Amino acid sequence: MAMAHVAVVTGSTGGIGEAVARRLAADGWAVVVSGRRAEVGEAVAESIRAGGGEATFIRADLALPEDCAALIRGAVTRYGRLDALVNNAAVFSQMPMEEMTPEQWDFEFAVNVRAPFLLSREALPHLRAQGGGSIVNIGTTMVHGYGRGHLERLGYIGSKGALLALTKSMARELAAERIRVNWVIVGWVATPGEIALRAGQVEDPEAFLAERGKDLPLGRMERPEEVAAGVAFLVSEEAGHVTGCELNVSGGIWVG
Repeated sequence: MAMAHVAVVTGSTGGIGEAVARRLAADGWAVVVSGRRAEVGEAVAESIRAGGGEATFIRADLALPEDCAALIRGAVTRYGRLDALVNNAAVFSQMPMEEMTPEQWDFEFAVNVRAPFLLSREALPHLRAQGGGSIVNIGTTMVHGYGRGHLERLGYIGSKGALLALTKSMARELAAERIRVNWVIVGWVATPGEIALRAGQVEDPEAFLAERGKDLPLGRMERPEEVAAGVAFLVSEEAGHVTGCELNVSGGIWVG
């Protein structure tokens, strides 16, 4: 089944990734939804199709190199091509440095850095076959030392910092092949996961986050759809001369 444009979006069973998948589908892309939660992922894909978009779900545990390879192969088998890869999936822990085990450190680097590398490497021949394409890596203000909650997240911040360096290096290496590689900086995003995280802490999580958002530069938390809009631009032909970019949609949390 050949499609006009095809994108793989990792970690798209909820939050930012789901918003990206829905936005790209609305823009006419065929989207591969991916994550570890099969039931949720299938529901997201079905919802996109019910709304008139094209989507399929492929389960993948990105800590496993074989799943990374199978995800890209599955996308191309399903749709016949690949035009964009959005590396959104990420894991993190929060603990003092001395409590972090080598196993936890390795796990965070496996998902947050190794998986984007493996997925991008697997995607290369398919992007080349289209005469170029787009890879977008989702970042964070924390790598620049900004944002609430950046303490005791050494594995997450360290791995995201490595991903930023990888983004810049890939952008230079792949530019001659018209494969653009960019980075989206996000700040404090009002995802369902963020709301659920506060559910056991405060009586009204949404009201709590709205109030906390007033302290941010633009006076509110950012929405997943706003991050998705940035990604949609970067994978579009309108961004055909944009590579190695740090697109800042943090709402002013970091200004560099």
